[in-house]
Amino acid sequence: MDGNWLKQIKGLLVERSLQIERRVGSASSIAPLAEVPTHSEFVDIAQTLEQLGRDTSLAEQDRREWISIQRALNKISHGSFGVCEECDEEIPKKRILVLPEARYCADCQAREERQHAKMFQGRLAS
Repeated sequence: MDGNWLKQIKGLLVERSLQIERRVGSASSIAPLAEVPTHSEFVDIAQTLEQLGRDTSLAEQDRREWISIQRALNKISHGSFGVCEECDEEIPKKRILVLPEARYCADCQAREERQHAKMFQGRLAS
């Protein structure tokens, strides 16, 4: 891979990583309750818990993306970036521009997703 292009991709990955770190670092925490809540406070608590659930889900997505980005940055530093982990073929630049942390070429990614879907369907059938 071209050195300048790789430097550009690394810059994009580092920036996305920093954005996630800023977002996760600014997450608010819920203070414990000091007294027995009133009815209106129960509604507030329910809404707060609902929001907490959404925030937790988003934080998990951020964590997964951050890990993927760190993996890609590690590959850049070790010279293995842009190579499919399954077939060892070069991942096309167009795919990397869209998903810089891609671990697989499009064909291997599709195969991986089909296998996961089959496993999931098998669990549901059980």
